[in-house]
Amino acid sequence: MYRPPAFAFDDEVEIDRLIEHYPFGVLVTAEGDGFPHATHLPMLAQRSESGLRLIGHIARANPQCDAIRGGAPALAVFTGAHAYISPSWYEPLYPQVPTWNYSAVHARGYLREASEPQAILAHLTAHFEASFERPWEFAKLDASFVEKQVRGIVAFELLVERIDGKAKLSQNREARDAAGAIAGLRASGEPLDRACAAEMQRFFDRRS
Repeated sequence: MYRPPAFAFDDEVEIDRLIEHYPFGVLVTAEGDGFPHATHLPMLAQRSESGLRLIGHIARANPQCDAIRGGAPALAVFTGAHAYISPSWYEPLYPQVPTWNYSAVHARGYLREASEPQAILAHLTAHFEASFERPWEFAKLDASFVEKQVRGIVAFELLVERIDGKAKLSQNREARDAAGAIAGLRASGEPLDRACAAEMQRFFDRRS
């Protein structure tokens, strides 16, 4: 990932926060045909004394299962809130050009098949069910049903060796331009625009 110094961040708290808020990422591997293969899926980050790992699962019919079983190198991509930034929000209006603000995390490492796929499934479902009033519980499933379902997936761990964060949130602009962009995004009817405005405001609040 291209990271100009003004946009780079490596803070573990901020990296983990982005992955937690935007866990639906892209797992990329290079296959034998020379072309990259990618799967869109939810992944969660777990930190321990041994380092950072990402967990998830894919369908057993997915060709990327070979990469998992082979311990292949992989890239996981997470994208936070993002939005088009119009020059009409700047003063003076010209000469200016549009851009796109966004936050992203790239994690690189090596894959391995999880030895306890049911534990991976239980952890994923518990995380995503936690906010519901009546959470669905993986543990209440019949054991034979779970065994049948597990046969259709391959659970994995991505053992992260390098992770890079990037937040392009108008920090390279004059304060009045950033404020204009935040106001413009807040006025949008698109939830993702407003989410990007919130990320921009949070960034400038933390920096002040």
